[in-house]
Parts: sequence; C-alpha cells; structure tokens
Amino acid sequence: MTPPPSASVGQVVVLVERWPDPAPPAELPLRGAMRPGTRVVLVVLLVLASVVGAGAIVPLWITPTPGVWFSLLFTVVTAVLVVVLWVGYIGSVVHSAERVRAHARWRGAAGRIERLDGTVLARTVSTIEDGGVDRFELVVGAAGGALAATWERATARAPMLLQTQVPGVGARARIWRIQDADADAPLVIEVRDPSVVSPAADPV
Repeated sequence: MTPPPSASVGQVVVLVERWPDPAPPAELPLRGAMRPGTRVVLVVLLVLASVVGAGAIVPLWITPTPGVWFSLLFTVVTAVLVVVLWVGYIGSVVHSAERVRAHARWRGAAGRIERLDGTVLARTVSTIEDGGVDRFELVVGAAGGALAATWERATARAPMLLQTQVPGVGARARIWRIQDADADAPLVIEVRDPSVVSPAADPV
C-alpha cells in the first residue's frame, strides 16, 4: 500500500467562506522570511543563554561538589539545554529560507499555474490543550494522484480554529499547482470552511 503524501513547505491549505474568482493566488499564502530584527534578538538571547550556561558549569569543576558524578551530570544537562536552543534556532532559519524559496518559485511560475478539482481523502489535526486547532494537514485526491497541504496560523497571535472549521473527508477542494512541477513544488488547496457552508450545497 502506497503511503499518503506529506506536505512540504509551500504546500498550503486556504480556508474560504465562499469560492473566490477562479484565478490562482498571485502570492503564495505562506508566512514570509524571519525578520532580520527577530534573528538579531534571538541570537543575542542565545549568546546570553550560552554565557549563563558556561557560568553555571565552571563552578561545578572549581568548587567542592558531592562528587565528579554531580559535576558531570549538571554539566551535561546544562550543555544539552543550550544545544537544544541553538538547534531550534537553526531549524527556524532553515525553515524560513525554505519559505522564501517557495514564495520565489510561485511568483516565477506566473502563467503556468493550473487548476484541479479534488476531494479530501484524509486529514491530520493538531490541537492544543483547550481543543483549539493550530495546524492541520489535508490529503486531497485529484487527477494524477493525491496531494497534501497544510493549514497553519499566519502568526503566533492569530486565533486558533475551532474543530468544526476543519474540512472533513469528502469535502470538495480546489487545487492550484505549477504545471509539470515536482512533488515538492508549492501549491494552494482551497477548501470551504465547513462551519459556514453545508457540504451538500458546495459547488466548486
């Protein structure tokens, strides 16, 4: 059995209350690059965390402790915490660069974007503690095979979705993709918000 596709960066779900004009989005509805100011702030905070971590480790080896095991344990714990913070930052930078490439590729494909109609085959929903939806992924069946895309909040301050707003299996979808592109190329899947429309009265 062939596993379902997984969405790449730039493969985006857009919820709409009504079908817009049948024209491809001029811009990819995806977050842009991380702002330079944000990068500077994060790097400064990470450097401070590294300095604080080093300042916590040094006394473990120059002052009396319950034993070498104690110094070694807390050295490892502190170092791992600092490394995890740096790895998270590097991951964010890489993801930001991927978003930039997806935006550029979409703009460069103007005039070569085709429309397909499809149906939701599967969905994966990510919720927080109170049940709000902060991300979901859809697999949509269309001519030529299944495609995947992800909905996520535009910013960290954007409101969560209700679970009733997540399209279900069988919902109709409108797909915009670059002609003859590879599987990782950016695409847009438009789906009606099920909380404002009856699926039985949802012509594409």
